Formats: sequence, C-alpha cells, structure tokens
Amino acid sequence: MDLKEYAISRKIVMLMREGYPQKQATAIAYRMWRDGELKPPTPNQRKAQQDARKRRWQRERYRGR
Repeated sequence: MDLKEYAISRKIVMLMREGYPQKQATAIAYRMWRDGELKPPTPNQRKAQQDARKRRWQRERYRGR
C-alpha cells in the first residue's frame, strides 16, 4: 500500500469513528486529498504509529491477565 492510499484509508477510519457513514467518509477523505488538506505520512511517522499501536496493544493485553 502506498502512502497516499494509507493516508486516505486512515482518514476514512477516523471519520467513521466520528460518526460519518462509510460512503460519506470516503468521499470526504478523497476530497481532502484532492484539495491538499490531507498529507501522506512520512515513512518514519508510519513506523512510529505502528510501534505506538503495538505498545498499546501489549500494554492492554498484559493488564487483562
């Protein structure tokens, strides 16, 4: 997945969590990309986000035991 697709898909997820239906969230995310409001993350930012998610998941998993 290239960075453009990654940025758009993450924005769609965020918009759906805010309560937008999937079709509307998709339209908003693509419009934001087209208008330059949505920037792709740098590879370092993406890795940092993945690491943070992994740490949160591990922390929650170990708390549950």
